[in-house]
Amino acid sequence: MTSRIWAAALLMARVGFAATPVIDPTLKPSFPTVANISRVDHSLSTYDRIVLMVDEQPFFYNGVQLRIDKMAAAWNMTDAQIEPFFQFVANDGFTVINSQLTWADIQPDTCFNATESAYVRGGSYENTNYGANSTLRIAYESGNESNQALSYIKFDFSDYSLDQIDAAKVRIYVNVAPDNSAPFSANLYGIANNTWSASDITWANSPSHDGVNVSGVKNTDYWFADSSPSWDPINKASYYDFDASDFISNNCPDKIASFIFQSQVNSSTLTNGASLDGAQGASPPQLWLSSTNSWDFTHVDNMLKWAGAAGIKLEFIWFGSDSTSSTEDFRVPYFVFRHNLVQKVQSDGTVVPVMLKNQGYGYGVYWYLADKNDLSLRALEKTALKALMNHVAVYNTVNGDKKTLIGIDIANENSVTHIHGVGDTVWHNPATWSAYVNFSSQAAFVARTEWEYSVNLANGVKESNYPIWTRLNTFTTAEEKSIEYNEQMRLSGGTSLDFVGLDPYSTSTSILYDYGHQTVAIGGSNENWALGSNLPLVMENSGAASSAESLLLASLAGGAFYNVYEYMGPDNFGLYYPKSTTTDDFTPVARSSYVSNVVDTNHLLKSLALDLSSKRPSGANGTKLVYFNPFSNSTFDKGNILDFPVMFTPASTGGVGFGIVRSSHTILLASTRNATFNIDGLTGYGIDAVEYGYYSGGNFVANGTYPFTTSGTNITINATNSQLVHIQTKDTFPV
Repeated sequence: MTSRIWAAALLMARVGFAATPVIDPTLKPSFPTVANISRVDHSLSTYDRIVLMVDEQPFFYNGVQLRIDKMAAAWNMTDAQIEPFFQFVANDGFTVINSQLTWADIQPDTCFNATESAYVRGGSYENTNYGANSTLRIAYESGNESNQALSYIKFDFSDYSLDQIDAAKVRIYVNVAPDNSAPFSANLYGIANNTWSASDITWANSPSHDGVNVSGVKNTDYWFADSSPSWDPINKASYYDFDASDFISNNCPDKIASFIFQSQVNSSTLTNGASLDGAQGASPPQLWLSSTNSWDFTHVDNMLKWAGAAGIKLEFIWFGSDSTSSTEDFRVPYFVFRHNLVQKVQSDGTVVPVMLKNQGYGYGVYWYLADKNDLSLRALEKTALKALMNHVAVYNTVNGDKKTLIGIDIANENSVTHIHGVGDTVWHNPATWSAYVNFSSQAAFVARTEWEYSVNLANGVKESNYPIWTRLNTFTTAEEKSIEYNEQMRLSGGTSLDFVGLDPYSTSTSILYDYGHQTVAIGGSNENWALGSNLPLVMENSGAASSAESLLLASLAGGAFYNVYEYMGPDNFGLYYPKSTTTDDFTPVARSSYVSNVVDTNHLLKSLALDLSSKRPSGANGTKLVYFNPFSNSTFDKGNILDFPVMFTPASTGGVGFGIVRSSHTILLASTRNATFNIDGLTGYGIDAVEYGYYSGGNFVANGTYPFTTSGTNITINATNSQLVHIQTKDTFPV
């Protein structure tokens, strides 16, 4: 038993894993029934390290995140402007791009702007038409009809092509703070009468109201749709959503929908009211229609096409029911929000959803924290992921079997205990947390919840016709324990979640070096990301750090693979920034001179890809892959290649050397800077050839001989940066 597996076994015994309760007793890990596109080889049989395999060949992971979702949302970049970035990334020597794919990308809602709108006002204004106004009004003051107003809104969704509507909402934009800055509730009613016209409607002739009250026969002439909930009163300029699912689904056979928007009616003399954008306003009322039968893989196909044309591999970062610790309305189809959300029980017994209200339309308005133990929600999301992967399988077959997509981060910084800006408190949903009482602690329940949620999603990938590796990245809260639970399960019934990692955002080379092989303290917690059979991957680390090259090399030297956040993007962590967002010139500009070092090192690493992907580095107790000066902080380093003492002397501080044992009579040398290698004892086996060249199909191809000197048993080679030097001995040496 290897030391990694033994550590997991000890952990399993320590926590008494056999007695661990479950939440969903039907959930079991799934395993592919068709050939893997990619997988993680945990066996340590063919190779001495855990290896990422693509098409059954070792794959060297050196990734970068490209936030094309934010490039589009924040900078309004078009597909034509985004596409070249895939080639830019490939040209810079990265081996894989990871980029966000939202649930709403593949199951989009359909949005219709209001076709007509007007408000009507009582009292002395009862015959005034406001249909030409771009602003609408709602208002109520008891006993004063002149300060009472209703808004009429009409939608035409006759172009909607799907037969099924599972959810619908009306979104309105309140454009200034409410009257008297007093928060209030508003009501939305659907009405049967669609004959009104914005050009001539007035208080006196408008249908379905008797004064400020909606009138007629309830559920024949009008239907109550929704009102502002207590946790989201109209209290500021913002967007507000109203559920109209039942009205739209049951009472709009001609696909025309008319609504009356009404301020709350009460006995107070205080004026309750607000102004909102109308059909001609900058942010007109919108009708969003959502269907579980809505599928659109256009964006998926674009990403696959762009990466395939650039010759670079791709990972999806799935932004589903939890992305960056929240369930965001612009990333998730609206029908999802018809399911249970996690709830907070307040001191007075009131139950409210865990929710944040945001202002940025491009980044969503409502952010919730979805309940990961809502089994119907789990089933919906698994169905979506499986359908996505099945579509990718078809795309792959008809587009040359390039196997462009090789992995998926099934949940990005997901959480049971966090929503941005609220804090780390586990919200208890009494509707779905019935199993909670079976757990010994809240932490144990959270760990099981995280695992079941993640494995359910991973199952959708593994059960598809395009099985690839699945990963999960966490952040520094209780969810980090998901690595421990996943390794426990790997030793027991198995897991479909291949590996778990962290976004350390560290500028410490020593921390990132340790990350690959031992317990490390990051963000106030201690975890071993190489626990058991977990493949350690630095899932995000800032590209804006001037030490980006050395952070990459230290991670690799310690046994981890590395992923940069980001190439270029609005979050300003990128290696590059745009030339001018003001003039829409998105030409990437290197943040500083260090970026060229990253690019040069990427190309060197790519030339060593087979060895770096399949050999355990000496920093993680390997013997055939040695990094010299792994922290990039010295002008010399002493070490060993097997039993051969080596002195490595880079020409400048920062140079990192590589010594690779390729067979019992070949050693490969390389360096990120010009450097001298002095290897003692090697000449005793006879120097047959010293050559420079490159790899092709795993074999070294020599371009010519390379100069060297010997002295006794010592061989000295002055290596040129980024050049591969291949030493072959006449006799075999002990390996």
